[in-house]
Amino acid sequence: MCCNRICLITLFLGITLAIGYFGLNYSGFCFAQMRYLSDEEKIRSVFDYQNARSELPINFKYYEHIKYESFDEYIKENPDCCKINPPRGSDLPPPRFSDRIFGYHSGELIVINFKVRYIDDSGKRRIKEIRIDRSLHNCGKIFSWN
Repeated sequence: MCCNRICLITLFLGITLAIGYFGLNYSGFCFAQMRYLSDEEKIRSVFDYQNARSELPINFKYYEHIKYESFDEYIKENPDCCKINPPRGSDLPPPRFSDRIFGYHSGELIVINFKVRYIDDSGKRRIKEIRIDRSLHNCGKIFSWN
């Protein structure tokens, strides 16, 4: 009889902890840092990923990207560039439930109207705004749909 109670209590605690863990993951909690990321950190993560690319597509052709010095420089020049979960739709598919409960997808969409600086074929410096839609893991890594 005593063994059955211990087993039931252990089972109850295990289920409770699992629900708490998966629930926090589903809500976007980052266990590696034991906190939720701020909106600025999420936007910065997408910006850093995009700004680090050496070439970016412009009108179906790739051009060398002139990188920004910093996130702060970009935000100063483009204060209304970025949104999290904007009202407009996206071409990205919705996250899978399994990706959410294991923390591989935060459930949020980060959108940056990114001004690409590049040199065109004639040697002129150009700026073209493109929309970047990305999702993140709970701790800020770019989510890959593959």
